[in-house]
Amino acid sequence: MRHLTNTEKRASLSWPHISPVAISLMGGFICALAALGVSALASGRSWEAWTPLMFSSALFVTALAFGSRAGLLGSVLSALVFAVFLFSPNGKIGMANETARMNLGWMTLTGIAFSLLFAPADSRMPRG
Repeated sequence: MRHLTNTEKRASLSWPHISPVAISLMGGFICALAALGVSALASGRSWEAWTPLMFSSALFVTALAFGSRAGLLGSVLSALVFAVFLFSPNGKIGMANETARMNLGWMTLTGIAFSLLFAPADSRMPRG
């Protein structure tokens, strides 16, 4: 009977290799699901218009954990989720509240900036 070395034990216990594209998609969709949950929680509250700005912290964590592509995808998908499900008129991308529209724009811009500036170096999109 052959005994495994420590390296072989760690290799046998590690997760299977997941492609970077799958990780990016998973991070973006997790962010969109979180936005849907936050939309359900914030709907009708006095702080509803400020929800996207508070959600920027989730975009920052997504960029750190899943990489720049996931942060970019999460920013766009979260903006769509908030526009369609949180702000009136529901079910449409257009928003009646100008403050909510501005905050959603700032959330999208900060999410993109976080994704490009703070994501781990090995996950950044190639430049040039």
